[in-house]
Amino acid sequence: MRLRKLLLATGAIVAAGAMALAPAAQATTPGMPIATVSVGGSTANTTHPINLTMKSAQVKTKAFGIPLTINCTAGASSGYVNGGMLGQPSPEMVLHAMSLTCPSIIPGTTVTMAVTCTVKTDFSDSVHTGLTDTGAVATNKFHRVAGVMIFSNCVAVNISNGCAFTINNFSIVGFDEAIKTIGGVNYQELYLDGTGLTVANATGCAGAVTNGQLITLTAVFNVQSPDGLIDFQ
Repeated sequence: MRLRKLLLATGAIVAAGAMALAPAAQATTPGMPIATVSVGGSTANTTHPINLTMKSAQVKTKAFGIPLTINCTAGASSGYVNGGMLGQPSPEMVLHAMSLTCPSIIPGTTVTMAVTCTVKTDFSDSVHTGLTDTGAVATNKFHRVAGVMIFSNCVAVNISNGCAFTINNFSIVGFDEAIKTIGGVNYQELYLDGTGLTVANATGCAGAVTNGQLITLTAVFNVQSPDGLIDFQ
């Protein structure tokens, strides 16, 4: 009889413990809107420099009406993250320099892509309540934060034959808070979806590209801040 009572009591304790843990399981679903940005564990209202190194990038557009897919070979960017509540409601991330090395859309020419004004990124996604997003990838963690990168004609494309244009509108982006360690250095990743962008301010292009035509730029960048890991909270 005592054994039976002991087993029943133990079962009750286990059940109560499971019920107490049940709300924590919901922490794997998106929670509250982003309220602050932590960099290196600090939520102080200050900016933090970031450096981006291209892992891959691809441009899809048309030249003289012919569809083209161009794979970029190298690239880098730099900017800053608005720590604490500086970026609320937006932008949390700002790029003020970019250089992509890509083959030209016009045979026999070279192309440069650069930022001529600030490219702002607004992460309007929700944080993941109860989770520390930065860290090793785990199957029960949602560590990618969605947002939009607003180009606003701040990315200029110059081709060596005199053709020049800007990239307008915005692209969906995702910031992967999980850690990637390369050569002993911790990185995070920024994914650029690229759809929704258009050509604007085209000059000297002789019809190779025209204003309003679609241009898709997909890219993945390694992101690193000397101040530490970036965590949207």
